Parts: sequence; structure tokens; C-alpha cells
Amino acid sequence: MSDVSGENREELETIAKERMAELPGETALGNRDPQAGGEGDPKDFEGNSEVPLPE
Repeated sequence: MSDVSGENREELETIAKERMAELPGETALGNRDPQAGGEGDPKDFEGNSEVPLPE
């Protein structure tokens, strides 16, 4: 595991929290769970690789 400075760590934690909030909630069978929050249908989720990460 790489060593992350305090400033970068905070930025990464913020990015992670934002990305987790966007993840569609799903049931054990992989269906959408509206009570879990998130956006969209889990079967349509392709990730968010366009999010830039700090160096």
C-alpha cells in the first residue's frame, strides 16, 4: 500500500464518499433497492472512471 500525505488523503476520502453516494443500492439478488439510495439501476452501473484522482 502506498503512503498518502495528509492533504491527498483528505481529498481521496472526499472523492470516495462522493462516489459511494452515487452507487445504486441493490438487493442480494442484484435488483435496485430504492431504500438504499444512490442513482440508477445497479445492472446499468458502469463505474465512474472519468473521476480524476490526485497525483
